[in-house]
Amino acid sequence: MAYGPRPGDITAFNALGADDSSRLAAYVEQQLDPGLDDSACEARISAGGYTTLSKTMAQLWSDHVRDRDNLGLDNYPYRYYPCAESECAKMLRAVYSRRQLFEVTVDFWHNHFNVLGWNFDIAPLFVQYDRDVIRPNAFGNFRQMLEAVAASPSMLQFLDNKSSRGSSFNENFARELCELHTLGVDNYYPGNDPNTIPNLPGESIAAGYCDNDVYEAARALTGWTMRDDHWEFPNTPEYDTGEFLYYPDWHDVASKYFLHRFILANQPAMKDARDVFDVLCQHPGTASHICGKLCRRFIGDNPPQTLIDSAAALWRQHWQSADQITRVLRHILNSDAFRETWGGKVKRPWEALAHAMRATGAEIDPQPYPDWNPYGNLLNLLQQSGNRPFRWPTPDGYPDRAEKWSGVSTLAQTWRMMSRLFELRPPGEPEGGIYLCDVVAQTNAALAPAARSAEVIVDFWIDRIYSQSIPASRRTQVLDFLRQNAPANEALETTTNSWSANDLKQHYTQSRLRSAVALLFMTPEFYRR
Repeated sequence: MAYGPRPGDITAFNALGADDSSRLAAYVEQQLDPGLDDSACEARISAGGYTTLSKTMAQLWSDHVRDRDNLGLDNYPYRYYPCAESECAKMLRAVYSRRQLFEVTVDFWHNHFNVLGWNFDIAPLFVQYDRDVIRPNAFGNFRQMLEAVAASPSMLQFLDNKSSRGSSFNENFARELCELHTLGVDNYYPGNDPNTIPNLPGESIAAGYCDNDVYEAARALTGWTMRDDHWEFPNTPEYDTGEFLYYPDWHDVASKYFLHRFILANQPAMKDARDVFDVLCQHPGTASHICGKLCRRFIGDNPPQTLIDSAAALWRQHWQSADQITRVLRHILNSDAFRETWGGKVKRPWEALAHAMRATGAEIDPQPYPDWNPYGNLLNLLQQSGNRPFRWPTPDGYPDRAEKWSGVSTLAQTWRMMSRLFELRPPGEPEGGIYLCDVVAQTNAALAPAARSAEVIVDFWIDRIYSQSIPASRRTQVLDFLRQNAPANEALETTTNSWSANDLKQHYTQSRLRSAVALLFMTPEFYRR
């Protein structure tokens, strides 16, 4: 339900009830509460000096797409600031937000409705997609989110619906609408004849979709475009703001036949598409597809079908409820399968990085390039792992199964990132100064000088990172690395940070301590969740 515990989180959790079941139930309700105070995290974001996160779509369009006189023809890198700053805010929220379940769920929906945020055309507008489309709807109603996604200029550009009009409709968004966003590929009937598809038992709706349904959905969505000063639009400023536009001249007004439902001709503006959304959002295939993905995200790669079915029934029952998603999450997170399953998932590199920074009490202030070192270095390492935010190039979003993230290349790049993380200093910090994840300072603050033996230090960090024991052989390896030639129970000198010849032994102890903590973030146990 979270990116990992920060110092104090386990103690706070244990104070929520007399036993684990009552604590978990209380924690679920706490995390689902939209009023949970997160002002400290939001204050960090406000103090970050970001310039794009509160801009309207018209401002984003004017400043980062159209303002070429001041910024140059390709306005690089200013064009990418909105996406870069959204990434910075995502990192801050992952590390500091108290609303951890909300942030994990936002990440889920970003992958479900994936757009390539760093695309040349999407990057200038991406703030709006994250801020106004995904985040406000993450705990809300799927039908409302689906329409917001369809009308978002980021999605309109990513899947080409902005250019879909009349008989020249573009099917890209309509196909992913059916295959990825709602019904899922398991409910696809290849071919063009919708009459070969049976109805759902007892209902006058098709059991799934075929290619003809995709074409009909695409026709229903014609005219959903954006104000991008297209040559066919009126030559006035209000048609060049980057905002959503329903342009009736581009809409196919003829009747449609979608999933065995007739959509009448000449309906009011936008109603054709809204009828398609309504049919899709009521469909049991959509409920099963999305609830299956939610169970996979929060429980394991192969969650129990009985839980998927019960969650899907609740999903359909409340398809018009404002808190539909909250209700389904509550059902999944209070299930026996959730309580009894651990280690059924493998952390993706982004999740591993967020957990590492939370566990080590990181103090970060990420900034967009060109002045974001060392964050640029850190994010480049994350990018090399294959899991940097908003970078997945295809509509299906980052994979959510263990095999994708358990390969040699991915793990090697993730370990490389972990090994560097504990050596990074804030911008301008001198050699020997503080670190982003200052594990030496935290060790010294937590343990008295006489108690700073290798075994005590290693056990302190094992408890901080895992909140439970790890295999003895693994502990011994890290312990031997940290103690070097010293006895395991002998106090180590960890306070000096000098480079003088007389202090080399102490300096190397600090360096070994940082590396020992990094090793604890490279164990198999750390990557299970």
